[in-house]
Amino acid sequence: MIVRFARVMRKRYGARLYLFGSRARGTAHGESDYDLVAVAPAFGEQPLLGRAPDRRILWREAGGWGIGLDLHCYTPEEFREELAGLGYLGMAKRRGELIHVKVGRAA
Repeated sequence: MIVRFARVMRKRYGARLYLFGSRARGTAHGESDYDLVAVAPAFGEQPLLGRAPDRRILWREAGGWGIGLDLHCYTPEEFREELAGLGYLGMAKRRGELIHVKVGRAA
C-alpha cells in the first residue's frame, strides 16, 4: 500500500515519500496511522496547508481505505531545513527513523 501510494505521489507531483513515526519505529498498533512526508518542487507552487489536496483520494486508491494518514508536504528546501532542525523530522532522522519509500519499477 505504501509503495503504491509512493508511486501515485511520484506520478502526480514528482514527489519522494518518507515514512516516520510509530510505523517506522516498529511500535505501531493496529489502529496507528501512517505518518508520511512527501517532498517535491511542485509543492512550492501551493500554500503549505493546501498542498496535495487530493491526498485522501489517492490514499484510498492505493489501498488505504479506513487507515489513517498524516501526510506532510514539503519542497526540497523546506525538507532540508526540517531535517536540520529540532522538530519531529530532524529527531526522526537522527534516530534513524525516517525511511525513504522506494518505488522501484511499476509491475
